[in-house]
Amino acid sequence: MSKGILSNLEPKDVWSLFEEMTQVPRPSKKEGKIGKWIKKWAKENSIECKEDDVGNLLLSKGPSKNCDTFPTLIIQGHMDMVCQKEADYDIDFENDPLEVETDGIIVSAKGTSLGADNGIGLAIAMSLLKSEEIQHGPLEVLITVDEETGLTGAFNIKKGFFTGKYLLNIDSEVLGEITIGSAGGGDVELKIPVKSEIKEKSKAFRIKINGLKGGHSGIDINKTRLNAIKIGVDALNTLRSDLDTITEQFIFINSIKGGSVHNAIPREFECVLLVPEEYYKYVKRHLKNWLRYVKFQMKEMEPNAKIILTEVKENKAFSASNSEAIISAIVDIYHGTISQSQEIEGLVQTSNNLAKVRTSEKYVEISVSTRSSVDEELQKARDEIKIIGEGLGGSVELSKAYPGWNPNLDSSFLKLVKEKYEEVYGKEIKLRAIHAGLECGLFMGLDSELQISSIGPTIKNVHSPDESVDIESVKTIWEIVKLIVNNMKDLT
Repeated sequence: MSKGILSNLEPKDVWSLFEEMTQVPRPSKKEGKIGKWIKKWAKENSIECKEDDVGNLLLSKGPSKNCDTFPTLIIQGHMDMVCQKEADYDIDFENDPLEVETDGIIVSAKGTSLGADNGIGLAIAMSLLKSEEIQHGPLEVLITVDEETGLTGAFNIKKGFFTGKYLLNIDSEVLGEITIGSAGGGDVELKIPVKSEIKEKSKAFRIKINGLKGGHSGIDINKTRLNAIKIGVDALNTLRSDLDTITEQFIFINSIKGGSVHNAIPREFECVLLVPEEYYKYVKRHLKNWLRYVKFQMKEMEPNAKIILTEVKENKAFSASNSEAIISAIVDIYHGTISQSQEIEGLVQTSNNLAKVRTSEKYVEISVSTRSSVDEELQKARDEIKIIGEGLGGSVELSKAYPGWNPNLDSSFLKLVKEKYEEVYGKEIKLRAIHAGLECGLFMGLDSELQISSIGPTIKNVHSPDESVDIESVKTIWEIVKLIVNNMKDLT
């Protein structure tokens, strides 16, 4: 268990709180332990705390002396984290603490994601509430549940839960930038019915892939990061095509799985397949040739990727038609950038992340996460996935889409945040919209007069075991937040 690893880092209160947070399990949809920890912390520090029906928390503190006329500032973040681990690292994310590490430049976690997204933002907000030295007006710290897997907390906040008209989200990940807009999105779940049967005179192979970079399914979707599910199914698809030229026999899938969460690019894949015994040598040769080719193609983009091909004992598999449907679905569902913004250079406008595939007793389940800053494109991309799934005899469920957050360049709050940011940072900062989902669009739906800006320290490789947060950038953001809080009087 990590303890005191970060005790020498500045600002001490922020890093101390963050380290404590890493010792409390907080997977998305299972935030009971971290919620309890936050409420206990609030009570110990005489901070008012209220909770709504889904577990969102609002921590409140009245104004400092002579700051009664300041408008209320909301500082917002989420309590859950994306739990990703290296294939050979043993951890139970629902019960075990993280092993925090630092080299004095960055902070990371051994073998797992760190949860700096959004734990470090919460640590900054809570340290602000704890401080008796910072002059401030009324403060509200809004902490939501399940941001990472459905924005459940933000979707269910009732009007009036928070009262401020200015909201500072601390869930951005690049120092030197203010986020002023974000994409909307929604998930699609496909279920393809399957039934196992005995396959006489057959041989079985396992294809296992791990070690890919993975990453955030929005921020990293246009980078050279491959999808393990797509790579694995490419082997099945090319094998299927080659066998078609010599026989009517087919490959049969026994089980297939890949990816772990909807908002991370899949790093791992595993499939067991059966082939007719008479074509065993042909298939083995084909798979070895495919393996050599793919490793050569991947070596620069995914230098740490591992693809392992082994023979296994298995005599059950899905029917040819079931197997055909699974392969076709995964081949046909597009993964990656669909369109680029015409207004903002370099911004992805619409994308799909082929996020997960799982085998259950009666179904193979496929999950896709779609993002877009254009509502019509979001709906079109999701409808196309639905058509693919239903065309293959599957059932399809579209989750409730969440709205994007449109920039407001005339915001007086944005101007204040930019001015104080540059005062601390010492140079001009960038305003940017991002191809990722923030809760801000849903908050705007509760109050159209709300003014929002989003900032944060530099966090790299989020939603992966390589996640890290830059230490110096945390100190900078802390100073910026303090200055914003202290100058809210300028908005009266």
